[in-house]
Amino acid sequence: MIRLTVLLALLALICLGLGYWPQTVAYAAWPLLAKTFGFLCALTLFHAASNRLTDGLNSGRHHWQQNVRTRLGLEPGEKMREATWLKWSTLLLIWGAAPLLILQWWGLGQTSRDLLDKAIRAGIPVGEVQIVPAKILLGIMMVALLITVIRTITARLEHGVLARTPMDPAVRESVATLIGYVAIAIAIVFALNVAGVDLSKMAFIVGALGVGIGFGLQNIVNNFVSGLIILFERPIRTGDYITIGGNEGFVRKIRIRATEMETLDHQHLIIPNSLYISEPVTNWSLRDPYLRITIAVGVAYGSDTELVKRLLLQVAHQHPLVLGPDQTEAPAPVVQFVAFGDNSLNFELKVYVREVAKRYMVRSDINFAIDAAFREHQVNIPFPQRELWFRNELPLQKPASENPEA
Repeated sequence: MIRLTVLLALLALICLGLGYWPQTVAYAAWPLLAKTFGFLCALTLFHAASNRLTDGLNSGRHHWQQNVRTRLGLEPGEKMREATWLKWSTLLLIWGAAPLLILQWWGLGQTSRDLLDKAIRAGIPVGEVQIVPAKILLGIMMVALLITVIRTITARLEHGVLARTPMDPAVRESVATLIGYVAIAIAIVFALNVAGVDLSKMAFIVGALGVGIGFGLQNIVNNFVSGLIILFERPIRTGDYITIGGNEGFVRKIRIRATEMETLDHQHLIIPNSLYISEPVTNWSLRDPYLRITIAVGVAYGSDTELVKRLLLQVAHQHPLVLGPDQTEAPAPVVQFVAFGDNSLNFELKVYVREVAKRYMVRSDINFAIDAAFREHQVNIPFPQRELWFRNELPLQKPASENPEA
């Protein structure tokens, strides 16, 4: 539109110079052209500023934008969707009203002005539904503002008010999430009322939604209900270490449709909530934060079994992540003589560790330490050996050249 205004101004200047435009008309048009050009420039600057502001809030470019994201409970890399909704609804509202204002400056007829005013304010009838563009944009803006306020309130509720109570962190998150869901539902109903939607005439929408659920939205509804069950029953919580479908990792975020899990390889898996209800899930930290590791080792026949036991316990007690006898939260390490094997005396070292995700590292460290301790005290770890005897019971046959009967 700015290019069109500049083009019209240049065209008016050329026409005035060639004498095709009366001087009185030109003098009357120049103020309108300047006013329109300045207004469009102001709108363009506002458009650019809103884009820059929204991008900054989505990325956290400046320090104050990072503070806003922290107050809203946004994670690093997560976009602030309501800021995008607010930006586009505001721009649509402004750019939609700008032509009406410019045409009014240029002497738009009363009839055309009434038609545009009716289309924007009174709306356009579609069947029994009255579509009012201005009210719809206002409703979108209201939803964006209310969701931003709800984000702030739930974040402060979880990390402020509820943090001072004896609630478990997972319980605090569940309470804050449920309150946020209810508040968002109320905000949507309020925004629909602002947008001019008659809720008493939405029975057909509910019926269409029921048909949609029957045909293709079963999974979405199933995941949503499963998410509510997870929040109420709490079989998994944020921060738990779980195994599901061959994948294991930490639960990072429980959302409406799916749950985010981070593996030990720092991969983020988005798993639908219904799988947590329908499939077996191993929660390593549901009741207590520690688990037991069993390390099997075999020694040669004739070895000093008491020495083997003492060395295994010594190795276990020296590891910083293994819970020792002075810690009452878990049993102390124990060594069991499990069997007389074919080639070795089989022992099992059972230890408890506090950090579930580090059990692989603890197992590796203990195996290295056991090997070093056994080498130092000349304790042999045997390996299977087999001797093969070939026995041929058939008589040797002489070659045909040496057989006289051949």
